Amino acid sequence: FIVDTILYFWRAYREPDGRLVFDLKKIRRHYLRTFFVWNLLGSVPTNGPFAAQSNSEEDFPLHVIIVTRLFDLLKLCRLARVPYLLRSSDFVVQFQQNQKSQAKLALVKYTFLLIVASHLLACSWCFLAFVQAGNFGDGLLKRNNWILFWYNNNYEEGMINPIGEGQNLDRYILSMFWSIQTITSIGYGNISPFTRLEWWFGSIFMLLSGVLWAYIIGSLVGVAAALQVENELHRNRIDEVNVMISQFAKSDPTKANYASEQEMYDTDIFAKRLKKFIHFQKMTHKLSATNDMSESFPVINSLSPEMQRVSCFMLVREHLELVPYLSSRFLNMHERSRVAKECMVLDFPPGETIRMSEDDSSIGRGIFVMIRGTAFATHGVVKSFSQRRRKAFIITAGQVFGAGEVLLSEGNVQSEGRIEVISFTRVLFIPRRAVLAALERNQKAWKDCARWKYLLAITTHLNGNDKAT
Repeated sequence: FIVDTILYFWRAYREPDGRLVFDLKKIRRHYLRTFFVWNLLGSVPTNGPFAAQSNSEEDFPLHVIIVTRLFDLLKLCRLARVPYLLRSSDFVVQFQQNQKSQAKLALVKYTFLLIVASHLLACSWCFLAFVQAGNFGDGLLKRNNWILFWYNNNYEEGMINPIGEGQNLDRYILSMFWSIQTITSIGYGNISPFTRLEWWFGSIFMLLSGVLWAYIIGSLVGVAAALQVENELHRNRIDEVNVMISQFAKSDPTKANYASEQEMYDTDIFAKRLKKFIHFQKMTHKLSATNDMSESFPVINSLSPEMQRVSCFMLVREHLELVPYLSSRFLNMHERSRVAKECMVLDFPPGETIRMSEDDSSIGRGIFVMIRGTAFATHGVVKSFSQRRRKAFIITAGQVFGAGEVLLSEGNVQSEGRIEVISFTRVLFIPRRAVLAALERNQKAWKDCARWKYLLAITTHLNGNDKAT
């Protein structure tokens, strides 16, 4: 420990902003102002006198033992270095970054802090009895102390017994019990101060415990709120939906011309559909039905432009691979990250119809990659039920709709299409502008793949044979 204390004069340290300092003058000045004194005190061999004379502690005067143990307590001041060591440890930083929930990690942190504080307070409380009794043997029964008071009022044969040099565990259990009930302000009263010295130290311990407990409770409340934030948002959205439903016009199903229009006039049917959709969003951890990447993950807005594109790419990489001319075979990561930043993740409830056109009432033209759910899809304009029945086909998770049609020119009737959602569905929508921009920058992707998709879309519709492209 002495060698380590000296070596710190040549050891680089890390500034709060993460920079490493190698300047020797700054290193030594920083070390002398911070941890030098505590490291020096901690390196003093307090057991040296006992080892030098090959005697046990009982052979030395009580005041020597007490001073030695109090000097040992000063070594605990080195714990002030723990936060600095944790911040500067690459292993700890990497471990924190790998955790999926920082709130749960904070919960573990404050629980550990509470255990350590309880342990230190228990050791101090037990040492106070030793100071007054002189030893942990018969002295505990001959001199007034809190252990004697507890022993006279609570001890029975076969119970926990704190008297005796070999009863360290029982004494620790008693001390730990008093420590925990003091920190948590429970105070059963079966373990309490007895002497004037114990009343003084007990008051100081309770004051410090109150401050610690207030800090931990405040921190845990923040952690609990962070863990429940999604449930709280869901409850608020349900309340907002209920308020909105209460303002709906009264139901009048007789005004519906078709069965498909019935829910537009029946408040009860539409209200149930609304609530099911909000519940679906909660189950899939999504707060909005139509989100671009930065809305789904707000942290993206705090990143640099390049990191924003790469983050978006990492989120949708496997889905872009399903579109041949947007896959890694033709586009590099930089080009695909540009496309990914324009993508949107969309949620749809059962019964909803998505139209692919440039009308204001539609979502616009683009490619739909099914992430989950099932739907009927049709290409082109469908004018009758029999035509829709003949041309519709089913698309499910992992399939792509519109990869060829999105390349057709504006105004082409065959470029339009529709998706009728059967179950709760989530899709990745790749806007047409992003697709065309990528193909314009990479002519090889157009010549070797996309133009064949374009020709296939035209010939397929001319032959009246629709299928997913």
